[in-house]
Amino acid sequence: MIISLIGSHGTGKTMLCNALVKALGSEWSVFSDYYRKIAKLLHYKTPRDALLEDRTIRQVTSTAMAGSALGAMLEWIENLKGHGIIDTGPPSLLAYHRYWLRVTDTPISPYMLRLAKATSQKIDAYCYLPTGKIALENDGIRSDDVIFQKDIDQWVLCNRVDLGISAQKVLMMESTDIEKRTEECIQMIQSFIRK
Repeated sequence: MIISLIGSHGTGKTMLCNALVKALGSEWSVFSDYYRKIAKLLHYKTPRDALLEDRTIRQVTSTAMAGSALGAMLEWIENLKGHGIIDTGPPSLLAYHRYWLRVTDTPISPYMLRLAKATSQKIDAYCYLPTGKIALENDGIRSDDVIFQKDIDQWVLCNRVDLGISAQKVLMMESTDIEKRTEECIQMIQSFIRK
């Protein structure tokens, strides 16, 4: 069983991922927030800093970031033994990429869409965390721009449809309480495992 957490930044995906791992145990592997992890390894303060480093080629940087994240995710899924949780799934990764392509008036490559779709099809269920449920904080990593957060959220929803993810595979997390969110996700996981 593979589940993916999706939504914009600052919606509680990583917090929920950590709570799920704690509740479900070590038999569940985690594909952590790839953007954040790689940005840190490359000594960027935030993933956004990589995109703003050279404005003239940020569509190239965005393509490289999204492509490497989706490729690594697909490989992780292919090699996974057992159950897995993806902190920031394909609809979210693609949302940031599409946002930056729109800013630079650049079309998305068919390869990127194919990669995102192939990865999405290997995921059993999604937990969607909408904006506005948790206060957006300035933690030095995520943008605290509410308009940017909502733009990304709209791209996440569009990507769900474009990637062929059926509504039946998506659980919307309405609660703001981390314990309730965790319990809702666990119930969803158990229902999928019983099928």
